[in-house]
Amino acid sequence: MKKIIWLAFALLAALWTGMVAITLQLTDWLLGTIATTQVPGNLALPDGWSPPLWAEPLVASGLLESLQGTLVWMAQTVNQILPFAGGLGTLISVLGWIVWAVVFAIMLAVALGLHWFVGRRESRDGGALPPTALR
Repeated sequence: MKKIIWLAFALLAALWTGMVAITLQLTDWLLGTIATTQVPGNLALPDGWSPPLWAEPLVASGLLESLQGTLVWMAQTVNQILPFAGGLGTLISVLGWIVWAVVFAIMLAVALGLHWFVGRRESRDGGALPPTALR
C-alpha cells in the first residue's frame, strides 16, 4: 500500500511540474508576443468616411470626429503600454513556481500522512495481510 501511495505521489508530482512548466513557457511566449505587437493607430481614422444617409440626422459630424480622435488616442496609449507586458514574464514565472511549491508541499504532506496512517494501521493489524487472505 505504501508503494502505491508513493507511486501516485510521484506521478501526480511529475504531472503537476510538467503542467506548470508548460503553462509558464506559454505565458512567457504570449507576453513576449504582446510586447512586440503594435496597434495600428492610423486605421482608427478612415479617410473620407461618412455615416450612412439614414444615420446623418442622428449623428452629428462633430461627434464622429471626437470618437475617431478618441480611438486614435486609445491606440497610441495601448502602443505605449504593450511593451511593458514583456517584463511581466519574470513576475508571473516567480509567482507560478511559488504556487507550484505550495501545491507540491500539500501533495507531499498528504502522501506522508497516508504513509503514516497505513504504517500505523499495519502495525495495529499485525502487519500486512497474509497471502491466504488475498484469494
